Amino acid sequence: MRKILVFSVLQLLCFFVYSQGFTIKQNKRDDQKRKQGEWSEEVAATRGEDGYTWEGNYVDDRKEGLWKKYAPSGALIAEENYKHNVLNGPARYFYSNGLVSAEGNFVAKDIDDTVETYRVIDPITQEEKFEEIKRNATSLRDGLWKIYDEDGNMVKEYYKRGEPVSPEELDTITNKVPKKLPAQPSQLPHQSAKKQH
Repeated sequence: MRKILVFSVLQLLCFFVYSQGFTIKQNKRDDQKRKQGEWSEEVAATRGEDGYTWEGNYVDDRKEGLWKKYAPSGALIAEENYKHNVLNGPARYFYSNGLVSAEGNFVAKDIDDTVETYRVIDPITQEEKFEEIKRNATSLRDGLWKIYDEDGNMVKEYYKRGEPVSPEELDTITNKVPKKLPAQPSQLPHQSAKKQH
């Protein structure tokens, strides 16, 4: 009787776990307390904004790769790519009904933790000293962005490193580098000169 009871409890527990779509994600930290690996984080509602859940990967306490954002209902809100904790790469955003609201590409600026040194002179004492200032990384829209209304109608927007540009300007910017290198001549000029001697 005891074996049947234990087996029944285990079956009930397994049924409950699988019926809830329960996935086990272990948020892990390394010895230096940095977030590492797959994470799932809940962000509480604040200032009238709904809360959400993030899911993605950390490397040394920085978001890396694809991150997905979900509404409390479980609906997908956003898919964004990160590099060193900064938006970088394709991104897509969704309406609550699941339709795409916007999609495009971000380019990250100053993600390498650049530190600049500035000379500062005190106006009263004329004492000179040097101060280091760390640049803050930012993300800028880059390339073609497609913006959709809830009926599926689309408007195109064009950006070059955060600045709005016309389609022609974007085309000339992206086409500066030739897509295919010109064919190499079968014989270089100095090779043909040797044959003449």
